[in-house]
Amino acid sequence: MQMEMENPLQDARTIDAALERLRRDLFDTPSAPGQVEGPRPIDHAALEREIERMRKRLAIWEIFMGYMRGGAHSWPDVQRSLTKEDFDKIVAICDGVPLRDLLLDMR
Repeated sequence: MQMEMENPLQDARTIDAALERLRRDLFDTPSAPGQVEGPRPIDHAALEREIERMRKRLAIWEIFMGYMRGGAHSWPDVQRSLTKEDFDKIVAICDGVPLRDLLLDMR
């Protein structure tokens, strides 16, 4: 479970890009004034999958935050401190999805 934050500025840009995509999705307007389409239906299944993915991400980050609050100052500190019980919780949360894919937005 090698997770190091190599470039915090790149992570900030990734978050900014994701927020911009969200803004575009929420406030999407037709590109041509004469082309008025009806509202696109919400893909409930996709929304539910994304919410579940977000819940899993939050649960894993909460485990990591416990170690950071306990004094871990780097990812290697977190990795060295990780108990078998917490490791097993993370594996159960991932449910077969690679941790990297779950925590990072790989779209």
